[in-house]
Amino acid sequence: MIRAGSDIGGTFTDVILFDAKSQDIRIAKIPSSANLEQAVLDGIAATGKQANEIEVLVHGSTIVINALLERKGVKTALVTTQGFRDVYEIGRINRPDSFNVFFKKHDPLVARDLRFEVVERMLPDAELTPLDPAAIELLIGQLREHPVDAIAIMLLHSYSNPAHELALKAALADAFPNAFISVSSELTREYREYERTSTVVANAYVGPIVEHYLGQLSDHLNNRGFDGRFYLMQSNGGLLGEDEARRNCIALIESGPAGGVIGTQQVLDDLGLPSGVAFDMGGTTAKAGVVEDGNPRIGHQYFIGSYNTGLPVLTPVMDIHEVGTGGGSIASVTAYGELRVGPRSAGAIPGPACYQGGGRDATVTDANVVLGRLNVALPLAGSMPLDDVAAHDALCENVAKPLGVSVEQAAAGILRVANTAMAYAISAVTVERGLNPADFVLVAYGGAGPLHATQIARELGINQVVIPPSPGVFSAYGMLFADPQGHASRTRITRVDTEGLVGLESIVDELIDEAVAPLGIGSGVPDMLEFYADMRYVGQEHTVNVPIERDMIRNGLEAEVKARFDAVHERSYSHSAADEPAEIVTLRCVASLSSDKPSFAAVADVAGDALPNFEAAVWLEQDCAETIPFYARRDLGARQRIAGPAVVFEETASTLLLRGDSAVVHANGHLLIEIEQADNE
Repeated sequence: MIRAGSDIGGTFTDVILFDAKSQDIRIAKIPSSANLEQAVLDGIAATGKQANEIEVLVHGSTIVINALLERKGVKTALVTTQGFRDVYEIGRINRPDSFNVFFKKHDPLVARDLRFEVVERMLPDAELTPLDPAAIELLIGQLREHPVDAIAIMLLHSYSNPAHELALKAALADAFPNAFISVSSELTREYREYERTSTVVANAYVGPIVEHYLGQLSDHLNNRGFDGRFYLMQSNGGLLGEDEARRNCIALIESGPAGGVIGTQQVLDDLGLPSGVAFDMGGTTAKAGVVEDGNPRIGHQYFIGSYNTGLPVLTPVMDIHEVGTGGGSIASVTAYGELRVGPRSAGAIPGPACYQGGGRDATVTDANVVLGRLNVALPLAGSMPLDDVAAHDALCENVAKPLGVSVEQAAAGILRVANTAMAYAISAVTVERGLNPADFVLVAYGGAGPLHATQIARELGINQVVIPPSPGVFSAYGMLFADPQGHASRTRITRVDTEGLVGLESIVDELIDEAVAPLGIGSGVPDMLEFYADMRYVGQEHTVNVPIERDMIRNGLEAEVKARFDAVHERSYSHSAADEPAEIVTLRCVASLSSDKPSFAAVADVAGDALPNFEAAVWLEQDCAETIPFYARRDLGARQRIAGPAVVFEETASTLLLRGDSAVVHANGHLLIEIEQADNE
């Protein structure tokens, strides 16, 4: 069986193929193009295989998040309960930056004149006002006067009883057969009307774009004889079938980055390590996530943009923080003499100046070329030659001259600013979650991640860095380890006390059915069922996520549920209250199917010390260059050691070791780097 993963980024498209029979792995890294589906096909062809040879294709894309961030979705209408059309604009009225007089709240995706109301009212446990047929006809007339491509439906308390939503959807589908119609109860069965409104609007806003993209990609694959299974990478690290992805496209919002975190989970398992930080630096952005005690941290609310002004989405998503700093991030000097790096990116076209694609802006990649850390004798991604003269000229014109410094000093400054920004991304998923980054290893990947990892580790006090095999295409590689998953949730606020859990057993049965449905196994049994409860102390507003077993609900084991909640609360906030009553707010179920996965191939032993392939001048300090060794990773054997300063190069990435660092090759090919911290010198 050939299993393939493809990941489209802002600068490069990565493809990796794994042949389970021969254990052969092939990789390709090509510049991304405006024709995203063609980039996938070109990447497959670049591996030397054809689409008709692939039995399982897993695909990750930034199409959803890009459309939302760039506000390039379709014209969308919102239909809601009478009296609630402004909930979407009012939001939570929170003001995260209290003293910022320029603060601007979130900007809705749907203008007020495209928000419509319908007469109906549902309570959590009963119907208060029936859905008015006359109101539906009036609504249809209003929508005909305001033609739209998509319609989002969010009726009050539909998380508990979706009958009115489903009836309204059927009526609108008859009236507007060409419109993309999304209802909130089919995306989430959790309470909070503002967040549910924002979720269904975002899903409708990108729905036709995702439908068109997947349709085009499927047609191209079918025309090339592909008849295997096609999955999309979900934001939570599971796989989703094409039909479900067309309906629930918001589940793809962090599709690509999730693959890298799943891959990091496998790397840590391979090394026998419980926890680590996944650090992905590509051409456009850098992302960080956490694997703790063997499992990725999963959140159930995501903000499109940022917490301060972003739009919330209720969907399971990896706890990933992203900053606009990548290899293609543009460096510039403001009118006040400030050096800034990103978030603007040179992208794939024209790309950094050193790509010879017509780019004239100075970028992080250009800075690495100027400092010799990316050697021009080593083509980028295996085939792209680098132009050090163009990189030098771009830095000189855009940064060095405005600052009045040398080009090398400008390059060093660019890297310091970029590394600080990326260190913040890691701090956001560790320090801001109550975790100490020094307690984790840093697993670095992406085309630029290994080049910056040792510098960032020093800044955060991290003692060990791991560079997995094929780091430049590692997010695509991680997708090969993912399993098909279905998720279901239901809000039902329930006190955890004597006989308090008995009424939840029927809800658990419904959750299992909902979670299994996307797997396409009919009445079959999934390979794994996991259950979680969002819990809080009575009187609290926010919850923590607690893993539970089904038997705890079935057998009414209230004391065990409460004890587990207390332990999670203690770990999260360093305190708990064993004598205080608690309640379950939302129950969750995850159903999974097991799939064939690759294993990290053993590396042959090579006798003797590692020998460099060549030596070259590299600027490690901003005032002078020194000659250091460059090692080809493919020539390194298990247990061979390298002392820094040095560069280890391979087809998709280069790894920089600073003075005092030491690296050893793991038996399965991982590069394990020990960082010399300042307090150890």
